[in-house]
Amino acid sequence: MAIIVLLAVAVLALAVIVIFVLSPRKAPKSKTVAHPKVEAVTKGPTISEDSLKREWERELEREREGYAKEQARFAKVLSEASDEELFIVLNYAIAQHYVPNREIDPFHNMFVMVGHWQRSLMVYNNLSDRKDLLKKIYPDLKVLDEYVKWGWQSGTPYPDTIVSQKILNNVKQESRKMNSKLISKYFRTPLMRY
Repeated sequence: MAIIVLLAVAVLALAVIVIFVLSPRKAPKSKTVAHPKVEAVTKGPTISEDSLKREWERELEREREGYAKEQARFAKVLSEASDEELFIVLNYAIAQHYVPNREIDPFHNMFVMVGHWQRSLMVYNNLSDRKDLLKKIYPDLKVLDEYVKWGWQSGTPYPDTIVSQKILNNVKQESRKMNSKLISKYFRTPLMRY
């Protein structure tokens, strides 16, 4: 009999649980929480295309001013340099393969005069009347001229590898005299910001 009573209690408990779980419930009353009014979030000032264009033009003008100053500085460096210093710089430029080369297109790049290639050509042109020095690089000055200016014509390596190797061997000694001060003086652009 005790078993029947236990079974009846278990069935009753199970029925209560099923009724409780399956019976529909009323939604609890929601309390309205008052939130402070938030004003519409405004974005920062919008940047117009005109202001972007003006800023870009100002930046370009600053670059042009720096470029003009750098050109003037380099022209002064060339005019004040001794032939011996220019000879060392030219040897270094050849050893570093600044010439023959064509690193930038002179017809489409407004900053052409600050590149290593163009500066090396300017140094070479300043030394053009010092045939005694240039013959130390290569005895046939016509070939040397063609070698230095080769990149201007094609942008490809100089085709005569024997001449190229002879020139590179001849410039090694003098190019070792180039120090960091001279490198900065001739091949850096301190008055231009990039």
